[in-house]
Amino acid sequence: MRIFKDEEKLSPEYVPQELPHRENELNMLKTYFSSIILGSPSISTRVIITGSVGTGKSVLAKLFCQKAVSEAVRKGVELKPLYVNCRISKTTFSLLRKLIEQLKARLPERGLSNEELFHKFLDYLEYKGFYSIIVLDEVEVLLREEGSEPFYLFSRVGEERLKTPRISTIFIFRNPEMLDALDASTRSSLLGNVIHLREYDYNQLYDILKYRASLAFRPEVVMDESLHLIADIASERGDARYALDILWRAGKYAEAENSTQVMPEHVRKATASVYPTIRREHLEFLEQHSKLILLALAKALEAEKSAYVTSSTLNDYYRLVCEEYDVDPKSYTSFWEALQRLDDLGIIKIRVVSEGSRGRKSYISLPGVPTSILKKELEPLLPGKQARF
Repeated sequence: MRIFKDEEKLSPEYVPQELPHRENELNMLKTYFSSIILGSPSISTRVIITGSVGTGKSVLAKLFCQKAVSEAVRKGVELKPLYVNCRISKTTFSLLRKLIEQLKARLPERGLSNEELFHKFLDYLEYKGFYSIIVLDEVEVLLREEGSEPFYLFSRVGEERLKTPRISTIFIFRNPEMLDALDASTRSSLLGNVIHLREYDYNQLYDILKYRASLAFRPEVVMDESLHLIADIASERGDARYALDILWRAGKYAEAENSTQVMPEHVRKATASVYPTIRREHLEFLEQHSKLILLALAKALEAEKSAYVTSSTLNDYYRLVCEEYDVDPKSYTSFWEALQRLDDLGIIKIRVVSEGSRGRKSYISLPGVPTSILKKELEPLLPGKQARF
């Protein structure tokens, strides 16, 4: 029996027409960008959206852009939303190429600096009479690769032109503290409008699951008890993406068993197969020492038989792993910076605890992946001598 009506409605790429518990944030975006929607901007608006994994940052920006275009059409304004994921377009040049490609603009690229190409892009918008809201997602990756340059382009170059501002920008960060790496003038130009999305609680996740289940499944297929169980499991992380992934997988288990309903047992099977903090593509793009640190963390957690290890203990294991792979270990400062990047990516979790007169200690954990799975994924990605302890 077919239980799915449209399983694409549970996909991370799907943009629903409603976002339960994000209505206020949608209204804030509409307020921030009202002038460009009306085709009469006097300044280029910049907004930062922050929040941890699964809080709806990307889908919020995409849904807002859809609604903004509909409103602009009614006002007779040519508004072009452009979306770029910086994990894929990691350099200023590839980012600009992606924007130009989405506009289907024929612009020369060879021999131009990034700033010259950006001006060509703005000239094209001016020529066509277009306005654009540009969404730059997972901006941490771009910041690590390029530093301040792309942010300078979007925050300063447009202001130097004596013409009507044609672009406004939404920057999506998991951790806004990454902005500390920017120079002071660029940072100050970006920090005016910040929308922070808090993790979803149990009741909010249940509402989201109930809404998406009504879109994805046939009526009365998903037991209400199953939705409550998923909400309970996912509420520890506040991660709606994780919750929807469990729901989809539970549906596939039910389908494979020819069940007429998605029952709690299917949810339990689905949960056992999902590790929300670890994805192969996340591991592949990590630099070598970050992979070595993760392998050391897996080994440390196994050896210590604990949910957490201190950063100093982990550093000891990291140095042992480096020795096994014939790699020179980084300094403690570089080791700590790599830990923070892994925390930004949601792969590990750093918890700082005050211990009175003994000061503060940092405890490191893997929130949702078995150490055996992490080791299995990492070891083929590390060249050279295999670890033996």
